[in-house]
Amino acid sequence: MKYCSINGEKINHIAITDRGLAYGDGIFTTAKIVAGQVLLLPEHIDRLILGCKQLNISSPIKTELEHELVSAASGFSSGVLKVIISAGSGGRGYSRQGLIAGSTQLIVMVFDFPSHYPQQAQEGLSLGISQQQISISPMLGGIKHLNRLEQVLLRTELDQRVEDDLVVLNTLSEVVEATSANLFYWLDNKLHTPALGYSGVNGLIRQTLLKHNTDVVIKKTSLDDLKKAEAMFICNCVMGIMPINQFNNRALPLNPVQAFISTTNDLNIY
Repeated sequence: MKYCSINGEKINHIAITDRGLAYGDGIFTTAKIVAGQVLLLPEHIDRLILGCKQLNISSPIKTELEHELVSAASGFSSGVLKVIISAGSGGRGYSRQGLIAGSTQLIVMVFDFPSHYPQQAQEGLSLGISQQQISISPMLGGIKHLNRLEQVLLRTELDQRVEDDLVVLNTLSEVVEATSANLFYWLDNKLHTPALGYSGVNGLIRQTLLKHNTDVVIKKTSLDDLKKAEAMFICNCVMGIMPINQFNNRALPLNPVQAFISTTNDLNIY
């Protein structure tokens, strides 16, 4: 970790009573830093404020939140910015009754940018199928909340596999995403992405691509759909768009993904 602040103060510890630690009671976002700037900064700020509203957490003032993120990123030519907002300390058990007023914690961290991403973006990734499934959660579907145990278990599986990443299904056997990225694929010459009504995270790169490509088909996706896919990529705010060169031991072309990337250069997402 190259930088850490909590509520604007350069410290790296929190109270052991913090609800983010005890219950995952909070939200987070992860952004890419390029030349001291946070890519998709307005979108990250809006996501944090919306997430606070959805979880009924007191949100930082928007201008103060922006100031903290801009200040943290300004000293780095490249990096990964992680922002956590926890509900703070107080209450007994799961209840937030008794939560200390103004106890919301704004935690801002900066890490090194993964050095292997540029090469992988050129060569593509291999994608397998996870043996585990994630749960159905209408209350939390799409929200980037702190309860990430499912993703920890998925990453543990991935660490023991030979593939670069894994496709994850929910308990309805619907394709949701990769272990930490959204999924897009071409089928019948049309770009598709899985619907995320009950599971997964509606990532900012996914949102941006859908906003600027209104002809993308959003549908409940099965493994049979992916097995017939003509090309594929995964994406998140740190890796950007990452082509898939192989899915479930079947080679996939990179050209459609590279051509698509060339149409998104003006979106300022890389």
